[in-house]
Amino acid sequence: MKGITRRGTLALLAASLTPDLASAQGTRRSKEPGRRAISVETYPIPRFSTFEPNRKEFGKLTFLGGVELRSKDPEFGGISGAVIEPDGKAFIAITDRGHWLTGRFETEGDALSGIADVAIAPMIGPSGRATKASRYVDSEGLTRIGKSLYVSIERSNDILKFALGPNGPEGRGTLTQVPAGMKTLDGNQGIEALGVMPKGSPHAGALIAIAERAPRNDANSDIPGFLIGGANPGAFRVKSRNNFYITDLGFLPGGDMLVLERRFIAFLGLSCRLRRIPLASIKPGGLLDGEVIFEADLTKQIDNLEALMIHQGEKGEVILTMMSDDNFSILQRTLVLRFAYRE
Repeated sequence: MKGITRRGTLALLAASLTPDLASAQGTRRSKEPGRRAISVETYPIPRFSTFEPNRKEFGKLTFLGGVELRSKDPEFGGISGAVIEPDGKAFIAITDRGHWLTGRFETEGDALSGIADVAIAPMIGPSGRATKASRYVDSEGLTRIGKSLYVSIERSNDILKFALGPNGPEGRGTLTQVPAGMKTLDGNQGIEALGVMPKGSPHAGALIAIAERAPRNDANSDIPGFLIGGANPGAFRVKSRNNFYITDLGFLPGGDMLVLERRFIAFLGLSCRLRRIPLASIKPGGLLDGEVIFEADLTKQIDNLEALMIHQGEKGEVILTMMSDDNFSILQRTLVLRFAYRE
């Protein structure tokens, strides 16, 4: 209880803050000529609930294990988005200081047991400079279409497109045309979640981008989102409920969308949840809402969860993997949590 109170209370304060530009270019720099392997230690999280050690079911999810990641590399941390291979092992993640992180999850069956082959590389912007030294520093959302990776930049509300080579992301990012409405979002609470509309939707193949929250000067508190490209692009809103803000999204095999959300209330705590949104409701002019399938607070093993990955397990069940952004703070943790969602 003592450890939870100390870590939990301080983590709440840190998790409520997004690093500013000064800290994003601060003291934890390293010389980085390119991709390099890094050493990452893993510490198992065998139980999700602190006070119910034998409990496995949480909402509609079953806990399959987790790990805490630690590294002495000064650029490790700040994980804000990720994509995963269909086997649930190889992954690509981004950090909010403009780095690529690649590696492979180790598993026992569908359960998460560790991480291996971790490498880090600077993200290179359109000018050839590292994004962390440019206006594109705050990378938040990540998705993949074929051999291309798309990254949303929260502060400038841009989307960069990168080539995916045999060893991971490579080359300079190029700017993707975005709707004018994206540029009206707040710079520090702009596009946070990025995905690709799946088959079964009339918008299949279009990018879907959702802000963290509504702009402060917007009379409508519902959260703005955009369909970009495709036959019928346009804007929509996600219903704002209970002061939760959006951190990532992903699509289930059947097509419905899961939205990962976070809430911080001073003196009350940090919470996260998953909301399931019907695919048919995602359209220009729509107001998206859906069932909450999972919710957790600091009585569980959570931190600032910002990355959601979805794949199918060995028996066809849906496997959700979530990673946390430690904000490069010693008071927070980089967690990887894995759950089964048996619909």
